[in-house]
Amino acid sequence: MNRKQFLKWIGIGGAGLAAGAGISSVGEKDGNGSLLCKVRPGIVGANRETSIPGNPGSNSYGSMLHPPFQVDPDFLNRMELRNLKVSSDPILKQHLNIVEAPLTVAHNTVVEAWTFNGVVPGPIIRAKLGQKMEITLRNDSEHSHSIHFHGSHDPNEDGWGPVVTGGEKTYKLTAGPIGFHPYHCHVPPLASHMAKGLYGGLIVDPPEGRPFAHEFMLILSGWDFKDKGRNDIFCWNGMAGFYDRYPIKVPVGQKVRLYIANMCEYEPVASFHLHAQTFDVFRTGTRLIPDDHTDVVTLGQTERVILEFTLPKRGRYMFHPHQTEMARNGAMGWIVAI
Repeated sequence: MNRKQFLKWIGIGGAGLAAGAGISSVGEKDGNGSLLCKVRPGIVGANRETSIPGNPGSNSYGSMLHPPFQVDPDFLNRMELRNLKVSSDPILKQHLNIVEAPLTVAHNTVVEAWTFNGVVPGPIIRAKLGQKMEITLRNDSEHSHSIHFHGSHDPNEDGWGPVVTGGEKTYKLTAGPIGFHPYHCHVPPLASHMAKGLYGGLIVDPPEGRPFAHEFMLILSGWDFKDKGRNDIFCWNGMAGFYDRYPIKVPVGQKVRLYIANMCEYEPVASFHLHAQTFDVFRTGTRLIPDDHTDVVTLGQTERVILEFTLPKRGRYMFHPHQTEMARNGAMGWIVAI
């Protein structure tokens, strides 16, 4: 009997272990007295070497990658939009620091990531249509970087020019059009800068807002461990297998709204499929009338959609890309209607 089988036999699987374990906090020091980075999602580990996932194990559904055993159930709560404080100031001000930091992205798997504010994906930014935004970028990394926002704005604020190491730049934008717009570094080589973690999401709401719903952002990406131009694992919100262990929970019969983006480099196409229910599709979210009603939506790189649906019965509704390699290697999860 191996360790995993033993834990299952005595009734404490990976989720039970994770719930009782701590996460390195901001400002904590390691064994050498060095200050740990402000890193989420991902646990700062002693092993700073990139490694192939070791003995990922399997769940009751199939061979799926596990998240770190010590990760807490509320670790990705920041991707649930009810937890996001929305600024009502005439000018929305956001500070983003680029830092390089080790992230644990699956069980026994650490990558050297490039991050906005120590998190992958970067912080969610939410604004009203027409709201002025000042996004200040500080580059505390060893490479030149930038921020490019999708959407409509002054071309002089487009973010293709590099901010050098130690440099700072404030981008002045007006939020628009309505919808879901990714942001990412746009310094060449673009693919590797995005693949290492420099991306996030901007939501622009209509002036009257959207109808109430339980809202979540899901950003699909991959991790390429040895800079070979091919992903080894796939993730929703930066961590493999998180939503398999800790499903998204929503009330039965109430509207759910998902902001979904494909930020997966090195893959020509990805998709999102929801089991046992269909959804309204708002492509890019720039219109308030659905573009389609289906159960699978296909996305090219940086494409995004807003999906709306209700789950009429209690139970577990699986979701995953319909590219089976992605689902098998970390990008499978569940929504539980309770």
